[in-house]
Amino acid sequence: MTRKLAKLLACLVALTMLVGLAACTPSASPSTSATGGETSSTDDSQGGETSSTDSSNQELYQIEMFNTYANYMGIQGGWFGKIIKDRFNIELNIIAPQVAGTGDALYQTRSAAGNLGDIIVQPKSRMADCFTAGLLMDMSPYLDDCPNLQALEVAYTAAADVISGGEGVYAIPGRVSNLPLDEPAGRGINPEQGVFLRWDWYYELGAPEIADMDGLLDVLAQMQEAHPTNENGDKVYALSAFKDWDGGSVRAAREMLFLYGQAGVQGWYSSNYDGSEVINYADDGGLYYQMLQWWNKAYRMGLVDPDSSTQNWDMIASKANDGRICFSWWTFLGANIHGGTYDPETSNPGYALVPIQNSVISNVGYNQYGLEGNAFAMGSSAKYPERIMEFLDYYASPEGLLETNSQIEGVTYEMIDGRPVLTEFALSTDPNKEAPEEMGGGLWSDGACQINYPLVHADDINPILGEPTNSSLWSSTLESGVNTFTEQWAEVYGTDSPLDYLETHDMIQVVPGTDYTTPSDPSDIQTMRAQLNELFTATGWQMIYAESDSEFETLWNDMKAQLPDFGFNEVDAYDKAIVDEIIAARQEVLGK
Repeated sequence: MTRKLAKLLACLVALTMLVGLAACTPSASPSTSATGGETSSTDDSQGGETSSTDSSNQELYQIEMFNTYANYMGIQGGWFGKIIKDRFNIELNIIAPQVAGTGDALYQTRSAAGNLGDIIVQPKSRMADCFTAGLLMDMSPYLDDCPNLQALEVAYTAAADVISGGEGVYAIPGRVSNLPLDEPAGRGINPEQGVFLRWDWYYELGAPEIADMDGLLDVLAQMQEAHPTNENGDKVYALSAFKDWDGGSVRAAREMLFLYGQAGVQGWYSSNYDGSEVINYADDGGLYYQMLQWWNKAYRMGLVDPDSSTQNWDMIASKANDGRICFSWWTFLGANIHGGTYDPETSNPGYALVPIQNSVISNVGYNQYGLEGNAFAMGSSAKYPERIMEFLDYYASPEGLLETNSQIEGVTYEMIDGRPVLTEFALSTDPNKEAPEEMGGGLWSDGACQINYPLVHADDINPILGEPTNSSLWSSTLESGVNTFTEQWAEVYGTDSPLDYLETHDMIQVVPGTDYTTPSDPSDIQTMRAQLNELFTATGWQMIYAESDSEFETLWNDMKAQLPDFGFNEVDAYDKAIVDEIIAARQEVLGK
Protein backbone atom coordinates (compact mmCIF):
# COMPACT_ATOMS: atom_id res chain seq x y z
CA MET A 1 0.00 0.00 0.00
CA THR A 2 1.42 3.39 -0.94
CA ARG A 3 1.97 6.11 1.60
CA LYS A 4 -0.80 8.22 0.01
CA LEU A 5 -3.39 5.42 0.12
CA ALA A 6 -2.45 4.47 3.67
CA LYS A 7 -2.84 8.06 4.82
CA LEU A 8 -6.22 8.42 3.11
CA LEU A 9 -7.43 5.14 4.61
CA ALA A 10 -6.36 6.27 8.09
CA CYS A 11 -8.18 9.54 7.50
CA LEU A 12 -11.41 7.75 6.54
CA VAL A 13 -11.24 5.61 9.66
CA ALA A 14 -10.65 8.70 11.79
CA LEU A 15 -13.56 10.48 10.11
CA THR A 16 -15.88 7.59 10.87
CA MET A 17 -14.87 7.76 14.54
CA LEU A 18 -15.28 11.53 14.59
CA VAL A 19 -18.81 11.37 13.17
CA GLY A 20 -19.71 8.85 15.85
CA LEU A 21 -18.33 11.12 18.55
CA ALA A 22 -20.15 14.14 17.14
CA ALA A 23 -23.46 12.29 17.41
CA CYS A 24 -22.83 11.88 21.14
CA THR A 25 -21.67 15.44 21.85
CA PRO A 26 -24.13 17.40 23.98
CA SER A 27 -24.98 20.97 23.09
CA ALA A 28 -23.51 23.62 25.35
CA SER A 29 -26.01 25.64 27.35
CA PRO A 30 -26.04 29.43 27.55
CA SER A 31 -23.62 30.83 30.10
CA THR A 32 -22.74 34.08 31.72
CA SER A 33 -19.88 36.16 30.36
CA ALA A 34 -17.24 38.06 32.33
CA THR A 35 -19.34 41.20 32.16
CA GLY A 36 -22.45 39.47 33.47
CA GLY A 37 -24.49 39.28 30.26
CA GLU A 38 -26.10 36.14 28.90
CA THR A 39 -24.31 34.74 25.87
CA SER A 40 -25.46 32.88 22.79
CA SER A 41 -25.71 29.12 22.57
CA THR A 42 -23.61 26.70 20.53
CA ASP A 43 -23.47 27.01 16.75
CA ASP A 44 -22.32 23.85 14.96
CA SER A 45 -23.31 24.91 11.46
CA GLN A 46 -19.70 24.66 10.27
CA GLY A 47 -19.31 21.03 11.25
CA GLY A 48 -17.74 21.61 14.67
CA GLU A 49 -19.12 23.20 17.84
CA THR A 50 -17.74 26.45 19.16
CA SER A 51 -17.72 28.03 22.59
CA SER A 52 -21.02 29.48 23.75
CA THR A 53 -19.46 32.78 24.86
CA ASP A 54 -19.82 35.81 22.53
CA SER A 55 -17.32 38.60 23.08
CA SER A 56 -17.72 40.44 19.79
CA ASN A 57 -19.66 43.30 21.43
CA GLN A 58 -17.50 43.61 24.53
CA GLU A 59 -14.59 46.01 25.02
CA LEU A 60 -11.41 45.50 23.01
CA TYR A 61 -9.20 43.10 24.97
CA GLN A 62 -5.47 42.95 24.22
CA ILE A 63 -4.27 39.48 25.19
CA GLU A 64 -0.59 39.06 25.94
CA MET A 65 0.62 35.69 24.67
CA PHE A 66 3.99 34.53 26.02
CA ASN A 67 4.97 32.05 23.30
CA THR A 68 8.28 30.20 23.28
CA TYR A 69 7.40 28.66 19.90
CA ALA A 70 6.65 31.87 17.98
CA ASN A 71 9.00 33.39 15.40
CA TYR A 72 7.18 36.73 15.47
CA MET A 73 6.96 39.36 18.19
CA GLY A 74 4.31 42.07 18.36
CA ILE A 75 0.62 42.55 17.61
CA GLN A 76 -0.98 39.95 15.33
CA GLY A 77 -2.05 42.01 12.36
CA GLY A 78 -3.33 41.47 8.84
CA TRP A 79 -6.28 39.36 7.81
CA PHE A 80 -6.02 36.91 10.72
CA GLY A 81 -5.80 39.80 13.15
CA LYS A 82 -9.02 41.12 11.60
CA ILE A 83 -10.73 37.72 11.93
CA ILE A 84 -10.13 37.48 15.66
CA LYS A 85 -10.91 41.15 16.26
CA ASP A 86 -14.20 40.91 14.39
CA ARG A 87 -15.18 37.67 16.07
CA PHE A 88 -13.90 38.19 19.62
CA ASN A 89 -12.90 41.88 19.76
CA ILE A 90 -9.40 40.87 20.87
CA GLU A 91 -5.86 41.66 19.83
CA LEU A 92 -2.99 39.23 20.33
CA ASN A 93 0.27 40.75 21.55
CA ILE A 94 2.79 37.95 20.99
CA ILE A 95 5.84 37.93 23.26
CA ALA A 96 8.42 35.60 21.71
CA PRO A 97 11.59 34.80 23.71
CA GLN A 98 13.37 33.27 20.73
CA VAL A 99 12.81 36.47 18.76
CA ALA A 100 13.91 38.62 21.70
CA GLY A 101 17.15 36.63 21.73
CA THR A 102 17.59 36.90 25.50
CA GLY A 103 17.36 33.20 26.32
CA ASP A 104 15.65 32.58 29.66
CA ALA A 105 16.00 36.20 30.80
CA LEU A 106 12.58 37.21 29.48
CA TYR A 107 10.93 34.24 31.17
CA GLN A 108 12.70 34.91 34.46
CA THR A 109 11.89 38.62 34.42
CA ARG A 110 8.20 38.16 33.69
CA SER A 111 7.88 35.26 36.13
CA ALA A 112 9.48 37.31 38.90
CA ALA A 113 6.98 40.07 38.19
CA GLY A 114 4.16 37.59 38.74
CA ASN A 115 2.65 37.86 35.25
CA LEU A 116 4.08 35.69 32.50
CA GLY A 117 1.18 36.39 30.15
CA ASP A 118 -2.56 35.98 29.64
CA ILE A 119 -1.93 32.97 27.39
CA ILE A 120 1.27 30.99 27.87
CA VAL A 121 2.73 28.60 25.28
CA GLN A 122 5.79 26.76 26.56
CA PRO A 123 7.11 23.29 27.51
CA LYS A 124 4.91 21.29 29.86
CA SER A 125 7.89 20.75 32.16
CA ARG A 126 8.06 24.48 32.82
CA MET A 127 4.32 24.68 33.45
CA ALA A 128 4.83 22.80 36.73
CA ASP A 129 7.10 25.58 38.00
CA CYS A 130 4.56 28.17 36.91
CA PHE A 131 1.81 26.28 38.72
CA THR A 132 3.85 26.19 41.92
CA ALA A 133 4.60 29.91 41.58
CA GLY A 134 0.92 30.74 41.19
CA LEU A 135 1.31 32.00 37.62
CA LEU A 136 -1.39 29.79 36.09
CA MET A 137 -5.19 29.82 36.30
CA ASP A 138 -7.29 26.66 36.53
CA MET A 139 -9.13 26.31 33.22
CA SER A 140 -11.47 23.52 34.37
CA PRO A 141 -14.33 25.85 35.48
CA TYR A 142 -14.62 27.13 31.91
CA LEU A 143 -14.35 23.86 29.98
CA ASP A 144 -18.09 23.12 30.02
CA ASP A 145 -18.51 25.87 27.43
CA CYS A 146 -15.55 24.69 25.33
CA PRO A 147 -16.48 21.52 23.42
CA ASN A 148 -13.41 21.64 21.18
CA LEU A 149 -11.07 21.81 24.16
CA GLN A 150 -13.02 19.03 25.86
CA ALA A 151 -12.06 16.81 22.92
CA LEU A 152 -8.46 17.07 24.18
CA GLU A 153 -9.35 15.66 27.61
CA VAL A 154 -7.04 12.65 27.35
CA ALA A 155 -4.09 14.97 26.78
CA TYR A 156 -4.81 17.56 29.45
CA THR A 157 -5.76 14.97 32.07
CA ALA A 158 -2.40 13.23 31.65
CA ALA A 159 -0.58 16.57 31.78
CA ALA A 160 -2.40 17.53 35.00
CA ASP A 161 -0.90 14.54 36.81
CA VAL A 162 2.58 16.07 36.44
CA ILE A 163 1.81 19.79 36.42
CA SER A 164 -0.70 20.08 39.26
CA GLY A 165 -0.84 16.67 40.90
CA GLY A 166 -4.05 15.84 39.06
CA GLU A 167 -5.90 18.85 40.41
CA GLY A 168 -7.68 21.09 37.92
CA VAL A 169 -6.59 21.80 34.36
CA TYR A 170 -3.66 24.21 34.25
CA ALA A 171 -2.30 23.35 30.81
CA ILE A 172 -3.58 21.86 27.56
CA PRO A 173 -0.96 20.09 25.40
CA GLY A 174 -0.57 21.09 21.77
CA ARG A 175 -0.43 19.30 18.42
CA VAL A 176 -2.69 16.53 19.73
CA SER A 177 -3.55 13.83 17.21
CA ASN A 178 -5.83 10.81 16.98
CA LEU A 179 -3.91 9.29 14.07
CA PRO A 180 -2.02 5.98 14.56
CA LEU A 181 1.00 6.36 16.85
CA ASP A 182 3.15 4.19 14.57
CA GLU A 183 2.61 6.56 11.64
CA PRO A 184 5.42 9.12 11.15
CA ALA A 185 4.16 12.62 11.91
CA GLY A 186 6.00 14.30 9.09
CA ARG A 187 5.16 17.17 6.77
CA GLY A 188 2.69 15.82 4.24
CA ILE A 189 4.48 13.03 2.39
CA ASN A 190 7.89 14.15 3.66
CA PRO A 191 9.62 13.25 6.93
CA GLU A 192 10.13 16.04 9.45
CA GLN A 193 13.94 15.83 9.17
CA GLY A 194 16.17 14.60 6.41
CA VAL A 195 18.68 15.63 3.78
CA PHE A 196 16.89 18.08 1.50
CA LEU A 197 18.98 19.36 -1.39
CA ARG A 198 18.25 22.06 -3.93
CA TRP A 199 16.80 19.70 -6.47
CA ASP A 200 17.58 21.42 -9.77
CA TRP A 201 21.29 21.65 -8.98
CA TYR A 202 21.47 18.11 -7.59
CA TYR A 203 19.63 16.66 -10.59
CA GLU A 204 21.92 18.63 -12.88
CA LEU A 205 24.82 16.55 -11.45
CA GLY A 206 23.01 13.38 -12.49
CA ALA A 207 21.40 12.78 -9.07
CA PRO A 208 24.39 10.74 -7.82
CA GLU A 209 23.80 8.17 -5.09
CA ILE A 210 25.17 9.36 -1.74
CA ALA A 211 26.63 6.63 0.44
CA ASP A 212 27.35 8.54 3.65
CA MET A 213 27.94 11.97 5.17
CA ASP A 214 31.35 12.36 3.56
CA GLY A 215 29.76 11.58 0.21
CA LEU A 216 27.18 14.27 0.97
CA LEU A 217 29.98 16.84 1.41
CA ASP A 218 31.46 15.81 -1.94
CA VAL A 219 28.12 16.38 -3.68
CA LEU A 220 27.56 19.67 -1.88
CA ALA A 221 31.01 20.85 -2.93
CA GLN A 222 30.16 20.08 -6.56
CA MET A 223 26.87 21.96 -6.28
CA GLN A 224 28.53 25.04 -4.76
CA GLU A 225 31.33 25.00 -7.32
CA ALA A 226 28.87 24.77 -10.21
CA HIS A 227 26.69 27.54 -8.76
CA PRO A 228 28.75 30.06 -6.75
CA THR A 229 25.84 32.51 -6.94
CA ASN A 230 22.07 32.19 -7.21
CA GLU A 231 19.86 33.59 -9.96
CA ASN A 232 20.11 37.07 -8.42
CA GLY A 233 23.89 37.02 -8.22
CA ASP A 234 23.99 36.47 -4.44
CA LYS A 235 26.67 34.26 -2.88
CA VAL A 236 25.68 30.60 -2.46
CA TYR A 237 26.85 28.32 0.34
CA ALA A 238 26.46 24.57 0.47
CA LEU A 239 25.58 24.76 4.18
CA SER A 240 24.13 27.38 6.46
CA ALA A 241 23.00 27.32 10.08
CA PHE A 242 21.65 29.64 12.75
CA LYS A 243 22.02 29.97 16.50
CA ASP A 244 18.75 31.12 18.06
CA TRP A 245 17.25 27.63 18.41
CA ASP A 246 20.38 26.04 19.87
CA GLY A 247 19.35 25.31 23.45
CA GLY A 248 21.88 23.12 25.23
CA SER A 249 24.02 22.23 22.21
CA VAL A 250 24.64 23.32 18.63
CA ARG A 251 21.38 22.51 16.88
CA ALA A 252 23.00 22.27 13.44
CA ALA A 253 25.04 19.31 14.71
CA ARG A 254 22.27 17.91 16.88
CA GLU A 255 19.83 17.74 13.96
CA MET A 256 22.22 15.49 12.05
CA LEU A 257 21.66 12.82 14.70
CA PHE A 258 18.13 12.35 13.34
CA LEU A 259 19.71 11.00 10.15
CA TYR A 260 21.10 8.07 12.13
CA GLY A 261 18.10 7.01 14.17
CA GLN A 262 18.74 9.27 17.14
CA ALA A 263 16.52 11.94 18.68
CA GLY A 264 17.02 14.07 21.78
CA VAL A 265 15.43 12.66 24.93
CA GLN A 266 16.57 14.72 27.91
CA GLY A 267 19.45 17.10 28.44
CA TRP A 268 22.43 15.82 26.47
CA TYR A 269 20.95 12.35 26.02
CA SER A 270 19.64 10.97 22.76
CA SER A 271 18.22 7.57 21.85
CA ASN A 272 16.77 5.53 19.05
CA TYR A 273 13.03 4.85 18.79
CA ASP A 274 12.79 2.09 21.43
CA GLY A 275 15.62 3.18 23.72
CA SER A 276 17.88 0.24 22.94
CA GLU A 277 20.64 2.66 21.86
CA VAL A 278 21.26 5.61 24.17
CA ILE A 279 24.06 8.11 23.61
CA ASN A 280 25.35 11.20 25.38
CA TYR A 281 26.54 14.31 23.56
CA ALA A 282 29.60 14.36 25.84
CA ASP A 283 30.77 10.92 24.68
CA ASP A 284 34.31 11.04 23.30
CA GLY A 285 34.08 10.14 19.62
CA GLY A 286 30.30 9.81 19.94
CA LEU A 287 27.74 10.69 17.29
CA TYR A 288 27.37 14.34 18.37
CA TYR A 289 31.16 14.70 18.35
CA GLN A 290 31.22 13.14 14.86
CA MET A 291 28.64 15.61 13.58
CA LEU A 292 30.66 18.54 14.93
CA GLN A 293 33.59 17.03 13.03
CA TRP A 294 31.44 16.85 9.90
CA TRP A 295 30.52 20.51 10.15
CA ASN A 296 34.16 21.40 10.79
CA LYS A 297 35.23 19.44 7.73
CA ALA A 298 32.63 21.32 5.70
CA TYR A 299 33.93 24.63 7.08
CA ARG A 300 37.50 23.80 6.13
CA MET A 301 36.26 22.85 2.64
CA GLY A 302 34.79 26.35 2.31
CA LEU A 303 31.18 25.09 2.34
CA VAL A 304 29.78 26.80 5.45
CA ASP A 305 28.06 30.17 5.43
CA PRO A 306 30.23 32.46 7.64
CA ASP A 307 27.05 34.00 9.11
CA SER A 308 25.98 30.65 10.58
CA SER A 309 27.05 31.32 14.18
CA THR A 310 25.43 34.77 14.34
CA GLN A 311 22.34 34.77 12.13
CA ASN A 312 18.80 34.01 13.25
CA TRP A 313 15.94 31.95 11.82
CA ASP A 314 14.61 34.76 9.63
CA MET A 315 18.00 35.18 7.96
CA ILE A 316 18.57 31.52 7.12
CA ALA A 317 14.94 31.13 5.99
CA SER A 318 15.39 34.08 3.63
CA LYS A 319 18.54 32.50 2.16
CA ALA A 320 16.73 29.18 1.64
CA ASN A 321 13.82 30.95 -0.04
CA ASP A 322 16.29 32.66 -2.36
CA GLY A 323 18.03 29.36 -3.16
CA ARG A 324 21.29 30.54 -1.60
CA ILE A 325 21.94 27.32 0.31
CA CYS A 326 22.22 23.84 -1.16
CA PHE A 327 21.26 21.81 1.92
CA SER A 328 18.33 21.98 4.34
CA TRP A 329 17.69 19.53 7.16
CA TRP A 330 14.01 20.38 7.59
CA THR A 331 11.12 20.05 5.16
CA PHE A 332 9.96 23.56 6.06
CA LEU A 333 13.34 25.28 5.54
CA GLY A 334 12.95 26.33 1.91
CA ALA A 335 10.25 25.49 -0.62
CA ASN A 336 9.72 21.73 -1.01
CA ILE A 337 8.97 20.20 -4.40
CA HIS A 338 6.60 17.70 -2.72
CA GLY A 339 4.62 20.41 -0.95
CA GLY A 340 1.59 19.88 -3.20
CA THR A 341 1.52 23.44 -4.55
CA TYR A 342 5.08 23.68 -5.87
CA ASP A 343 5.60 25.03 -9.40
CA PRO A 344 9.15 24.96 -10.80
CA GLU A 345 8.33 27.89 -13.06
CA THR A 346 7.02 30.32 -10.44
CA SER A 347 7.95 29.01 -6.97
CA ASN A 348 11.11 29.72 -5.04
CA PRO A 349 14.01 27.29 -5.68
CA GLY A 350 12.82 23.86 -4.56
CA TYR A 351 14.36 21.33 -2.18
CA ALA A 352 13.76 17.58 -2.16
CA LEU A 353 14.62 14.63 0.05
CA VAL A 354 17.80 12.90 -1.07
CA PRO A 355 18.32 9.63 0.85
CA ILE A 356 21.75 8.88 2.34
CA GLN A 357 22.30 5.17 1.88
CA ASN A 358 23.64 4.45 5.39
CA SER A 359 21.01 6.64 7.06
CA VAL A 360 17.97 5.61 9.11
CA ILE A 361 15.88 8.67 9.94
CA SER A 362 14.27 9.06 13.34
CA ASN A 363 10.78 10.56 13.08
CA VAL A 364 8.28 11.13 15.86
CA GLY A 365 4.90 9.41 15.60
CA TYR A 366 1.46 10.96 16.10
CA ASN A 367 0.45 11.30 19.73
CA GLN A 368 -2.91 11.70 21.49
CA TYR A 369 -1.00 13.37 24.34
CA GLY A 370 0.54 16.02 22.10
CA LEU A 371 3.83 16.54 20.28
CA GLU A 372 6.97 18.56 21.06
CA GLY A 373 6.14 18.61 24.77
CA ASN A 374 4.54 22.06 24.69
CA ALA A 375 1.22 23.23 26.07
CA PHE A 376 -1.15 26.19 26.34
CA ALA A 377 -2.02 27.73 29.70
CA MET A 378 -3.91 30.74 31.02
CA GLY A 379 -2.12 33.24 33.21
CA SER A 380 -3.41 33.77 36.74
CA SER A 381 -3.65 37.55 36.14
CA ALA A 382 -5.85 37.23 33.04
CA LYS A 383 -8.54 39.91 33.16
CA TYR A 384 -11.21 38.04 31.20
CA PRO A 385 -10.64 34.27 31.49
CA GLU A 386 -13.94 33.44 29.74
CA ARG A 387 -12.85 35.38 26.67
CA ILE A 388 -9.47 33.70 26.62
CA MET A 389 -11.11 30.29 26.82
CA GLU A 390 -13.51 31.31 24.06
CA PHE A 391 -10.52 32.10 21.84
CA LEU A 392 -8.66 28.89 22.73
CA ASP A 393 -11.79 26.83 22.01
CA TYR A 394 -12.00 28.50 18.62
CA TYR A 395 -8.29 27.82 18.11
CA ALA A 396 -8.98 24.08 18.57
CA SER A 397 -12.18 24.10 16.47
CA PRO A 398 -12.45 22.86 12.88
CA GLU A 399 -13.01 26.41 11.63
CA GLY A 400 -10.17 27.79 13.73
CA LEU A 401 -7.82 25.09 12.45
CA LEU A 402 -8.58 26.05 8.87
CA GLU A 403 -8.16 29.78 9.45
CA THR A 404 -4.93 29.42 11.44
CA ASN A 405 -3.60 27.25 8.61
CA SER A 406 -4.48 29.97 6.07
CA GLN A 407 -7.39 28.01 4.61
CA ILE A 408 -10.34 30.29 3.86
CA GLU A 409 -13.20 28.92 1.75
CA GLY A 410 -13.71 31.04 -1.35
CA VAL A 411 -10.19 32.47 -1.07
CA THR A 412 -7.65 29.64 -0.74
CA TYR A 413 -9.93 26.66 -1.37
CA GLU A 414 -13.31 25.66 -2.81
CA MET A 415 -15.43 22.59 -2.13
CA ILE A 416 -15.81 20.78 -5.45
CA ASP A 417 -17.73 17.49 -5.63
CA GLY A 418 -17.47 17.25 -1.86
CA ARG A 419 -13.70 17.69 -1.77
CA PRO A 420 -11.52 20.69 -0.87
CA VAL A 421 -9.52 22.00 -3.83
CA LEU A 422 -6.91 24.75 -3.67
CA THR A 423 -7.72 27.89 -5.65
CA GLU A 424 -5.48 29.73 -8.09
CA PHE A 425 -4.96 32.32 -5.36
CA ALA A 426 -3.61 29.64 -3.01
CA LEU A 427 -1.42 28.16 -5.73
CA SER A 428 0.04 31.54 -6.68
CA THR A 429 3.61 31.93 -5.44
CA ASP A 430 3.58 35.71 -5.84
CA PRO A 431 5.04 37.03 -2.54
CA ASN A 432 3.18 40.32 -3.08
CA LYS A 433 -0.32 38.87 -3.41
CA GLU A 434 -2.80 40.66 -1.22
CA ALA A 435 -5.67 39.53 0.95
CA PRO A 436 -9.14 40.38 -0.37
CA GLU A 437 -10.36 43.85 0.62
CA GLU A 438 -13.17 42.37 2.72
CA MET A 439 -10.50 40.58 4.78
CA GLY A 440 -8.65 43.84 5.39
CA GLY A 441 -6.24 43.76 2.46
CA GLY A 442 -2.50 43.85 2.99
CA LEU A 443 0.05 41.21 2.04
CA TRP A 444 -1.41 37.74 2.43
CA SER A 445 1.77 36.34 3.96
CA ASP A 446 2.01 39.13 6.53
CA GLY A 447 -1.54 38.49 7.72
CA ALA A 448 -1.15 34.78 8.48
CA CYS A 449 -1.52 33.47 12.04
CA GLN A 450 1.76 33.96 13.90
CA ILE A 451 1.16 31.65 16.88
CA ASN A 452 3.14 28.88 15.14
CA TYR A 453 1.94 26.04 17.38
CA PRO A 454 -1.50 24.36 17.20
CA LEU A 455 -3.66 22.61 19.73
CA VAL A 456 -4.75 19.99 17.17
CA HIS A 457 -2.47 18.38 14.59
CA ALA A 458 -3.12 19.62 11.05
CA ASP A 459 -2.92 16.07 9.68
CA ASP A 460 -6.06 15.02 11.57
CA ILE A 461 -9.41 14.94 9.79
CA ASN A 462 -11.25 18.26 9.75
CA PRO A 463 -15.03 17.58 9.72
CA ILE A 464 -15.69 20.72 7.67
CA LEU A 465 -13.64 19.21 4.85
CA GLY A 466 -13.91 15.48 5.43
CA GLU A 467 -10.12 15.48 4.89
CA PRO A 468 -7.09 16.66 6.88
CA THR A 469 -6.65 20.35 7.65
CA ASN A 470 -3.20 20.03 6.05
CA SER A 471 -3.80 20.85 2.38
CA SER A 472 -0.76 18.87 1.23
CA LEU A 473 -2.69 15.73 2.24
CA TRP A 474 -5.93 16.59 0.44
CA SER A 475 -6.85 13.99 -2.15
CA SER A 476 -7.12 16.71 -4.79
CA THR A 477 -3.65 18.04 -3.94
CA LEU A 478 -2.09 14.58 -4.05
CA GLU A 479 -3.67 13.98 -7.46
CA SER A 480 -2.60 17.31 -8.92
CA GLY A 481 0.73 17.90 -7.14
CA VAL A 482 2.85 16.47 -9.97
CA ASN A 483 5.41 18.82 -11.51
CA THR A 484 8.59 18.52 -13.54
CA PHE A 485 10.72 18.16 -10.42
CA THR A 486 8.52 15.54 -8.75
CA GLU A 487 8.51 13.56 -11.99
CA GLN A 488 12.32 13.67 -12.01
CA TRP A 489 12.38 12.60 -8.37
CA ALA A 490 10.02 9.67 -9.05
CA GLU A 491 12.19 8.63 -12.00
CA VAL A 492 15.26 8.50 -9.75
CA TYR A 493 13.68 6.80 -6.71
CA GLY A 494 10.90 4.68 -8.18
CA THR A 495 8.05 6.18 -6.12
CA ASP A 496 6.28 9.53 -5.91
CA SER A 497 6.48 9.79 -2.11
CA PRO A 498 9.60 10.39 0.02
CA LEU A 499 7.99 8.63 2.99
CA ASP A 500 7.13 5.65 0.76
CA TYR A 501 10.78 5.41 -0.27
CA LEU A 502 12.04 5.57 3.31
CA GLU A 503 9.54 3.00 4.60
CA THR A 504 10.09 0.61 1.68
CA HIS A 505 13.86 0.71 2.20
CA ASP A 506 13.72 0.49 6.03
CA MET A 507 15.28 3.92 6.29
CA ILE A 508 12.94 5.43 8.88
CA GLN A 509 12.05 4.58 12.49
CA VAL A 510 9.03 6.03 14.29
CA VAL A 511 9.42 7.18 17.88
CA PRO A 512 6.16 6.19 19.62
CA GLY A 513 4.13 8.79 21.47
CA THR A 514 3.61 8.34 25.20
CA ASP A 515 1.86 10.17 28.02
CA TYR A 516 5.15 10.92 29.77
CA THR A 517 5.74 14.53 30.80
CA THR A 518 9.26 15.55 31.70
CA PRO A 519 9.42 17.04 35.21
CA SER A 520 10.78 20.53 35.73
CA ASP A 521 14.36 20.90 36.92
CA PRO A 522 14.99 21.57 40.62
CA SER A 523 16.58 24.99 41.15
CA ASP A 524 20.11 23.64 41.65
CA ILE A 525 19.92 21.51 38.50
CA GLN A 526 18.46 24.47 36.61
CA THR A 527 21.37 26.71 37.60
CA MET A 528 24.01 24.15 36.68
CA ARG A 529 22.28 23.28 33.41
CA ALA A 530 22.22 26.92 32.29
CA GLN A 531 25.99 27.18 32.70
CA LEU A 532 26.60 23.83 31.05
CA ASN A 533 24.35 24.70 28.12
CA GLU A 534 26.39 27.82 27.49
CA LEU A 535 29.65 25.87 27.68
CA PHE A 536 28.40 23.10 25.35
CA THR A 537 27.02 25.53 22.79
CA ALA A 538 29.89 28.03 22.75
CA THR A 539 32.48 25.27 22.49
CA GLY A 540 30.53 23.50 19.75
CA TRP A 541 30.55 26.60 17.56
CA GLN A 542 34.26 27.12 18.19
CA MET A 543 34.88 23.52 17.13
CA ILE A 544 32.95 24.02 13.90
CA TYR A 545 35.23 26.93 13.04
CA ALA A 546 38.48 25.22 14.16
CA GLU A 547 41.29 25.60 11.65
CA SER A 548 42.94 22.23 12.35
CA ASP A 549 42.30 18.81 13.83
CA SER A 550 44.52 19.65 16.80
CA GLU A 551 42.56 22.85 17.55
CA PHE A 552 39.29 20.92 17.25
CA GLU A 553 40.49 18.24 19.66
CA THR A 554 41.93 20.77 22.13
CA LEU A 555 38.62 22.62 22.30
CA TRP A 556 36.76 19.38 22.98
CA ASN A 557 39.20 18.23 25.66
CA ASP A 558 39.18 21.62 27.37
CA MET A 559 35.38 21.55 27.49
CA LYS A 560 35.36 18.01 28.88
CA ALA A 561 37.85 19.04 31.58
CA GLN A 562 35.57 21.89 32.67
CA LEU A 563 32.33 19.91 32.79
CA PRO A 564 32.72 18.57 36.37
CA ASP A 565 33.38 22.08 37.68
CA PHE A 566 29.98 23.20 36.39
CA GLY A 567 28.10 20.25 37.89
CA PHE A 568 27.92 18.00 34.83
CA ASN A 569 28.01 14.75 36.82
CA GLU A 570 25.07 15.82 38.97
CA VAL A 571 22.98 17.03 36.03
CA ASP A 572 23.90 13.97 33.98
CA ALA A 573 22.73 11.60 36.74
CA TYR A 574 19.48 13.54 37.08
CA ASP A 575 18.91 13.39 33.31
CA LYS A 576 19.74 9.69 33.06
CA ALA A 577 17.01 8.82 35.56
CA ILE A 578 14.49 10.70 33.41
CA VAL A 579 15.79 9.02 30.25
CA ASP A 580 15.16 5.63 31.86
CA GLU A 581 11.55 6.64 32.62
CA ILE A 582 10.99 7.88 29.06
CA ILE A 583 12.34 4.66 27.59
CA ALA A 584 10.17 2.59 29.92
CA ALA A 585 7.12 4.54 28.73
CA ARG A 586 8.07 3.95 25.08
CA GLN A 587 8.61 0.25 25.61
CA GLU A 588 5.25 -0.04 27.33
CA VAL A 589 3.60 1.48 24.24
CA LEU A 590 5.60 -0.83 21.98
CA GLY A 591 4.67 -3.86 24.12
CA LYS A 592 8.26 -4.68 25.00
